[in-house]
Amino acid sequence: MKGTVHIQVGRFDAKVHSPFEAKDYIKDLPRTWRAWDKAEKCWVVELYAVDTLTATLRAAGFTIRTTHDAGARQQYSAPPPRAERNADTWADSMYKALGRDLGDKAYKALVPVLHPDRGGDTVCMQQLNAARDKAKLQPAR
Repeated sequence: MKGTVHIQVGRFDAKVHSPFEAKDYIKDLPRTWRAWDKAEKCWVVELYAVDTLTATLRAAGFTIRTTHDAGARQQYSAPPPRAERNADTWADSMYKALGRDLGDKAYKALVPVLHPDRGGDTVCMQQLNAARDKAKLQPAR
């Protein structure tokens, strides 16, 4: 056992109080799903990320303790993905072909080329970001 992670589910988000060893698993969630709360010294995650995070932490050997605030929903699910993110793009194919680790290296190499602030293409950069977010939800191979 690695330690205990306490997830306090509120009405709009969840606070994750975890040992230091769990931070990398929490940081595997897309950035828009998580934030660090300096005042409370805990992670704040979107409700739809709780199931994914719980499964990931349990698989890594952590014990999960979940509590619900008054008025908090007992069940939560991810919002439906946007339609344009469902279709496979060139970036999705890249991550499938390279795997997550090499895909992340290719991502870092492509960002300077594709970023709109550096003269790149906005749509291509959005597709690359979406593919990276999808890959983060998949187990590393």
